[in-house]
Amino acid sequence: MDNFINGNLYQNTADFYDFDNRDIIKDDLEFYADYASKTKGTILELASGTGRVSLFLAEKLKRKIECIELSKGMLERFYYKLNSTHSYLKQYISIHNMDMSNFNLEQNFEFIIIPWRSLQWLILDEHTINCLKCVNKHLIDNGIFIFSIFKPRVYDENWIGKEDISYDITDGNRRIIRSTVNHFADTKKKYIQYKNKIKIIENNNEYVKEDMLTIKYHEYFDIIEILNKTGFIITEEYGYYDKRCLENGEEMIFICKKNS
Repeated sequence: MDNFINGNLYQNTADFYDFDNRDIIKDDLEFYADYASKTKGTILELASGTGRVSLFLAEKLKRKIECIELSKGMLERFYYKLNSTHSYLKQYISIHNMDMSNFNLEQNFEFIIIPWRSLQWLILDEHTINCLKCVNKHLIDNGIFIFSIFKPRVYDENWIGKEDISYDITDGNRRIIRSTVNHFADTKKKYIQYKNKIKIIENNNEYVKEDMLTIKYHEYFDIIEILNKTGFIITEEYGYYDKRCLENGEEMIFICKKNS
């Protein structure tokens, strides 16, 4: 399992993360900004990656954001953006190389988020629970905590080996194709493995970067149980960022508060 967890750090493919141009990578931005606007003070984002969400919120809301991220590859991209294309946002962004299942910033927040299914990088239930306990400790009373996960699918022999292209784009002289190749599923422990595959074609040469990623999936009742154990209740739940009902979307988005 340790090798699985290490694989989730995007050692080989972090440089290509920001090329993803799918709608689902953009549709959550205004969603989080809307809820953030209902709160005050510094925002906390866990698993901030390359700063996709935090940089958007900092620019739109002009508020300070504390960012926690474990992957050094992701953080290198985040720092690069912050020092080049987004240098005007430096005053708002603080970055911490920390594990979201075990952190202490010694401050409290009115708004905490774990966007884009990132809670699912925690493969062990105990790590998920520890993460949410840390969130509870850092969230003020009546604060807002939001996270999203995907709805489980059928992980059978037809799923194994299937390859899906996420994007196929041109960047200067390069053609970049990102796909996922399904590798393994454990339906008892509820995790799946897939290969994050980046194919780069440039000047008639082709090379591939890969990371094996492992994701924990949760049924709805699993989330209820975890939230009960960590002192949260759900105030709103949606199936997508347009706020369609849970039953009609492929996502599970939960807006939570402390269970006082």
